[in-house]
Amino acid sequence: MKSHFVKTSNYQVFMVMLDAVESRAPKEGRIINVNGEPGSGKSRTMDHVGADRNAIYINGMPGMTVGYLRDLLAYELGCPGGTRLQQQQAINRAFSERVPMVIFDEAQHGLHKKAECIEFLRCTCEQVGSVLVLVCHTSEKHRFGEHKLAHISTRISAVVEFKPANTADAMLYLHELCEVKIDIGIAQLAAAQSKGRYRLLANACRTLEDFAQSSGKTELTINDVKGMMLCEDAMKALRNKGLSQKAGN
Repeated sequence: MKSHFVKTSNYQVFMVMLDAVESRAPKEGRIINVNGEPGSGKSRTMDHVGADRNAIYINGMPGMTVGYLRDLLAYELGCPGGTRLQQQQAINRAFSERVPMVIFDEAQHGLHKKAECIEFLRCTCEQVGSVLVLVCHTSEKHRFGEHKLAHISTRISAVVEFKPANTADAMLYLHELCEVKIDIGIAQLAAAQSKGRYRLLANACRTLEDFAQSSGKTELTINDVKGMMLCEDAMKALRNKGLSQKAGN
C-alpha cells in the first residue's frame, strides 16, 4: 500500500474555504472550525496542510493552560527565554515575520475558563492575520457557537464539516494507494463496508492487495470479491464475537 496523501473531497472543500478566509476575511475574522466524525480524515488532512504551510500544530489536551501554550509557541518558533513579557514579545515578532497558520486539534480542550487558551491563540494570530484552525469532533462543534463565547464565535468565518468518504472518494483513495487495480464496484463495496471511514478504507486496501497476491492477479473486479469482507470495524467484530459466544453457551 502506498502512503502519500490523497486529496479527497473533504480536502478540496477545506482548501476552498481556507483560500476564501485568507483572501477576504479581516484579520479579526480568520478562524476556521473543522469538525467531523472519527475516521473522516480530519487529522490526516490537517497534518498534510500543516506540513505544506509550515503551520504550528497544537494537540489539545485536558487541563492545558495559557502558560503551556506560550511555552509551546516559543519552542516551535525558536524564541529565546526570559521573562513572560520578553517571551511574548519574541513570539509576537516571530509571528510578524512568519505569519504562521495555527492548527489546534482537539480544540474543545481549550474551551474551559471562558476559552482562555483559544483566546490567547486568537489574540496572537489576529495581530498579524494568521489563520487559526480549530479542529474538533462533530459532537463538540456546537460549543464553539455558544453565546458566552461570542468573543470566539463571532470571529469564526468558516465551518467545514468533514463527511464520510463517498464512492468517488473511495475510488480515488483506492486508485491512488492500492497496489492492485480495482473497479468501481469494489469502490462501492469498500465505501459501504467502511461506512466512509478512511482508516477502514486503508484496511480494505490491504485486504485487496493480499487477496490479489494470493490469487496471482494484478487487477480485481467486483466479481472477484463477491461475499468478501474487505474491512470491518474492530469494535463491531468484538461485539459480534461476544454475541456468538453467548449464543454458544
